[in-house]
Amino acid sequence: MEEEWRWIKGYEGLYQISNLGRLKSFKKNRNGYIYSNVDKNGWYFTVVLRDKSGKAKTLRIHVLVAQAFIGEIPKGYHVHHKDGNKQNNAVTNLEIIHPAKHCQETIKRNENILKGMNDYNRYKKTKKVQQYSPEGILLAEYVNGEVASRMTGICQRNILQVASKAEYRPGKTRSQAGGYVWKFANESEVS
Repeated sequence: MEEEWRWIKGYEGLYQISNLGRLKSFKKNRNGYIYSNVDKNGWYFTVVLRDKSGKAKTLRIHVLVAQAFIGEIPKGYHVHHKDGNKQNNAVTNLEIIHPAKHCQETIKRNENILKGMNDYNRYKKTKKVQQYSPEGILLAEYVNGEVASRMTGICQRNILQVASKAEYRPGKTRSQAGGYVWKFANESEVS
């Protein structure tokens, strides 16, 4: 594929992006200076561009390539690397897709990603939940809201709303769920 350069929208006269994923700056060199695109960590190439007023903005190279050579990216959509290589920013390797499809594609490439997320949410991120009578007597402690819900039959969302004192409607918080007061274990130790 022959390399083609286009001005980056909003940065005309300052920066160009190529269909091969390379960035060229005209800020200090009128012939253009091509930035190095090396990242030892294998992560997305990210750059900071400054407009004519000096205002800086951090952008990803693959997004700039997609905008210049594929078209406008609808709000909420993602730019996906077809081959899974976050550093292959050639336009032929990019597509604009819905976040749900992007998630499916990521899971296809890395089947263990869900297990890792599920284990984190279930075991590492969890907060112990304590069940109290309306009089303030500790009745039980559960490893998390999911287990508390399963054991008591009370809606997990309601249990967690009481424990976190979160509003379920503007200005409205629950004081009980299922006739019980719920607290996170670390909170009750402090009080």
